Amino acid sequence: MEDKLKNICLIDNNVCKIKPAFCCFGVVDECFLRCKMCQKWKPDPNIQDRERPSIFYWKNAIESLRGIVDKSFLINFGGGEPLLMEGLLELVRFAADIGFRTNIATNAYLIDEDMAKRIADSGLSSVNISLDSMNETAHDYLRGRKGVYKKAMNAIDYLDKYSSKDFEIIICCAIYDINMEEVIEVAEWVNQHSRIKWIYFMAAMQPNNTTPSPNWHKEDFGYLWPQDAEKITSVIDHLIDMKKRGYKINNQICQLEAFNKYFNYPDRFVKNTACNLDRAVHISSVGNIYICYDWECLGNIMRDDLACVWYSKEADKVRENIRNCKKNCHHLINCFFEGDYPFEIV
Repeated sequence: MEDKLKNICLIDNNVCKIKPAFCCFGVVDECFLRCKMCQKWKPDPNIQDRERPSIFYWKNAIESLRGIVDKSFLINFGGGEPLLMEGLLELVRFAADIGFRTNIATNAYLIDEDMAKRIADSGLSSVNISLDSMNETAHDYLRGRKGVYKKAMNAIDYLDKYSSKDFEIIICCAIYDINMEEVIEVAEWVNQHSRIKWIYFMAAMQPNNTTPSPNWHKEDFGYLWPQDAEKITSVIDHLIDMKKRGYKINNQICQLEAFNKYFNYPDRFVKNTACNLDRAVHISSVGNIYICYDWECLGNIMRDDLACVWYSKEADKVRENIRNCKKNCHHLINCFFEGDYPFEIV
């Protein structure tokens, strides 16, 4: 029988008192698709044969997080494909019951009618569904499996049928060379869809589970990178114009402008100020606690209290390193960009 972790920690007055502003629980690393932009379908040698946290430990982490964040804080459940995790919707319900907003990012392949009913009953606040093109062939090609496009469309219909009006269906569209001219059509479709809340765009990044390389976009994964600088600039400028005209695009204008800078000059840091990931919480599928995955692991939810880790001197040192980091990473550009201060959310 598992003993409850002690939720007691002494906070040094010199330790940073900053609150988390972003959180992602990477509850699984596995996925059954063979996406061109992600290799989560390949075994990760860093976690093979490692113990995975039980539901108990994930709940304990959620409970600990509750004490250090603002009301209505959002927990993102990601992967891999998070719906592969047994007990995920139990976690969602637990988090919702103690006041969290919750989100699942999914390829939607597993959302049949029964799953849509279960999601609706779980208290989930929102779901991000990947949709990279209105061209079925292009979307299925990027996702590495036929039928993914139809599954996503069916999932949207099922979620619309069974969820409440407050439940948010969000489209997540990543921009690559193959689909960069098609993302405008996706934005148009979302804008006309009465049930979809908005669309969120992401920029091409080096695929997961691959050896980090500053030249990834020129080497093995160059096929993902927009090759025509003039064309990609035109596409992003078009999205910015659509945003200004009130389209249901959730990216801030400053983030879309950063996309332009990134696609044209990938070696230049896109932000005018320091990286803001010093306010992020990431937990891996094996329970390891990070502020940013590019810096050291600070603990594990199976033995450490999340709040204690967040306020530790070790975490403060990592935050300082993050503020000096100049890497254009996936979490900075796509997940938690946060416009440079002072800025206006348009």
